[in-house]
Parts: sequence; structure tokens; C-alpha cells
Amino acid sequence: MVAPKTYTGYDKDGKAVAHATGVDANEYINPDEVQSAIDKVGTVAEEQMKTISSALNGVSGEAADAIIVQGTKMDTVIEELAKALDSVAGSIKDSLSDMYTQAVKAHDTLQNQANDEAYNAVASASGVVSVS
Repeated sequence: MVAPKTYTGYDKDGKAVAHATGVDANEYINPDEVQSAIDKVGTVAEEQMKTISSALNGVSGEAADAIIVQGTKMDTVIEELAKALDSVAGSIKDSLSDMYTQAVKAHDTLQNQANDEAYNAVASASGVVSVS
């Protein structure tokens, strides 16, 4: 990630006459916080899907004889649904992982703009002939 930069402007004698630092873009969007939220959503989704899957697996044996739809026992269908739910949690987290990449891009764009503003502020200060 792009970090805030500090610029110093010097006069013709090499004396520092101006300085500025770009505002930290983490104040607007913090990719680490986005990643933390993604991780929490993934964890909760996984836990909840496992809970539902376990409950379904718990009744599938009883459903073999208790639930018959149009001549078909439902235990196999319930077991397949439980397996499908187990895979859903992973796909939820995978689908959210791109949000981190987008957060980093947005952060870096904002940080580059803030750094440019700091540079321009120093470069346009009275008496500045060089900036570093």
C-alpha cells in the first residue's frame, strides 16, 4: 500500500522553508479493517452453514422413512443439501476476497492524491526552488 509522504521545500540557499505531509488515506478507507470484516463474515458464514448442515444430517436418518415425496425418500436429498451448504461458506468468503483488493486500490488512489497535494503545496510555497 502507498504510504503518506512528507515533502520539504528548500530556498536558493538550501534552507528548508516549507514542508507538508500527505493526509493518511487510512482515515478514509483502511484495507486492514476491510480484511478484518471479510474474515468475520467468512467465519460467521462458515459457522452458521455448519450448524444448518449438522442439523440436516441429524434428521436425514429419520427422514428416510418419515418423509417420502412422490415415492422418493428424502434422506439422500437432505444429505446432498447438507454437503452443498458446507461448500457455500467457502464461496461466500471467496466472493468477498476481491473487496480487499478493491479497498487497496481505492486507498492507494486516495493516498497518491493526498501526496500530490502535499507536494504541490510545498512546491508552490514562496521562495521554494527545490523539493525533496
